[in-house]
Amino acid sequence: MGRGKLGNGEVVSEPAEYHQPVGIYGWRKRCLYSFILFLMIMTVINLALLIWILRVLNFSVDGMGKMRITEDGILMEGEAEFVKSLYTSNIQAQLQDKPLFVESSRGIIMHARDDDNNVMSTMALGNRTLEAQCDSFEVKDHNGNTQFKVNDREVSMEVDEVRYTGSSKLVFEGSVATPTLRSPPSDPLKIESLGTSIRIHGETGINLKAPAGNVLIKSSDDILLESTDNSIYVQSRDLYLKSTKVSIPAVGRPYTGKVYQLCMCMSGRLYLSDPSDDCQATDTICQ
Repeated sequence: MGRGKLGNGEVVSEPAEYHQPVGIYGWRKRCLYSFILFLMIMTVINLALLIWILRVLNFSVDGMGKMRITEDGILMEGEAEFVKSLYTSNIQAQLQDKPLFVESSRGIIMHARDDDNNVMSTMALGNRTLEAQCDSFEVKDHNGNTQFKVNDREVSMEVDEVRYTGSSKLVFEGSVATPTLRSPPSDPLKIESLGTSIRIHGETGINLKAPAGNVLIKSSDDILLESTDNSIYVQSRDLYLKSTKVSIPAVGRPYTGKVYQLCMCMSGRLYLSDPSDDCQATDTICQ
């Protein structure tokens, strides 16, 4: 308390000034410093982890790890794993003499979309299966020439030779257009139809040739050789007609020689007759 004087000479005491301390003291100060120290430790740990992650993943201004960002796109110098879908316009190997591997444990599905984001073509690689859904499927060589083409109208193979090396039969349920059909040099060529007929058509001609064997044409019914414009030529050193019927005349003595003349009925059926007389067929031999 301070002291003062009144007018009458009395001395009175004055109240002393009170000073409030500024700052945090006591347990609050200790808690604040402890929290700040904890934040500093966590900051140092996070900074160390960030530096370690950057070093391990090999971050740089060009990319991360074995992935480099170039002007043409993204360059991967090793294996890359994509968890979800990948959208890209071009995937190619870095080196021309190295293959490009695309691998998935649950199949690979590739879609091609139009400008409206509609799926136009699909290729799916599954468990031992390859499925393609498109309007036209083509296989080209390194020069860009089409070797195999499939669409909704036809299947074409634009190669010089198509070879089938299977041990089983090759079955065609429709027409087959080819300039040449031949077997391997050591195996015979057999064309067979179990339920229907076989029709061989050539605009400029048909050539059946067997340089190292025989040509066998076998049918359970008639074999017809028909030419509308020109003649039919059979050119061979020997011509054998087995089981040909012999015309026996109704009157007179039948011919018992070994040489006959070959005759033909109006229907085209061939028969043998006595060489000394004109061709005379019985009623039953031309039926």
